[in-house]
Amino acid sequence: MAATVITSSPTLPREHYLNATYGIRSWLFTTDHKRIGLLYLASVTFFFMLGGIFAFIIRLNLLTPQGNLVSPETYNKLFTMHGVAMIFFFLVPSIPSVLGNFLIPLMIGAKDLAFPKLNLLSWYLNIIGGCFVLYSFSTGGLDTGWTFYTPFSSIYSNSAVTPAIIGIFINGFSSILTGLNFIVTIHTMRAPGLPWFRLPLFVWALYGTSIIFILATPVVAIALSLVALERVFHLGFFNPALGGDPILFQHSISSGSIRIRLFTSWFCPRWAL
Repeated sequence: MAATVITSSPTLPREHYLNATYGIRSWLFTTDHKRIGLLYLASVTFFFMLGGIFAFIIRLNLLTPQGNLVSPETYNKLFTMHGVAMIFFFLVPSIPSVLGNFLIPLMIGAKDLAFPKLNLLSWYLNIIGGCFVLYSFSTGGLDTGWTFYTPFSSIYSNSAVTPAIIGIFINGFSSILTGLNFIVTIHTMRAPGLPWFRLPLFVWALYGTSIIFILATPVVAIALSLVALERVFHLGFFNPALGGDPILFQHSISSGSIRIRLFTSWFCPRWAL
């Protein structure tokens, strides 16, 4: 009796977001929320490393009381560039843009975010803003502090303030678009049987963060744009000699943080204590 040989066909690997398509072009033009989350992870990791290098040089300079490694002017620039890189390009986009993009659709049962192409655009805006900031770092750096307080930032500083402000302004649109995308997605794309009070706490946290993005980011961006306009066109927004008021900038910046505090106090009163 002849033996029958049973041959099993090779099983193909399951298709997922990493092996669906290949090549740099497939990543640069993707609309998959998981891939965009990984793109954000790469960009925020780069700025985290850059800010960490600045911080490492600062700590080396502080090994001796005299600070013999760099000059006081360079120390101010390192401190400012560390703050700009870590605040605007690491802390702000790290959890919402990386984990939010990757996890929100999975947690609410959606196939993707509400506006996939807008999601990709927000990453490109983040990269364009980062390029302006890197140009500022490479052409003399900043010495104003990451808060850009006037009148030093708008009148007296000779460092590359304007390119950095343009980069932060562009990056602000990235945060606004990301927040808008998250809010629409959570409102309209939840799975059937998933009401508001059954949402995971992580989704609630990013929903609140998205509202803060939309409320606070435009105020900060407009205040910084006024600083750039005053530097370039010598307008009198914050210059007392031209009828401006430096305190106006502080009120504009503070209003963004006040909106955050008001929202958190309404959302959970204990957070505002």
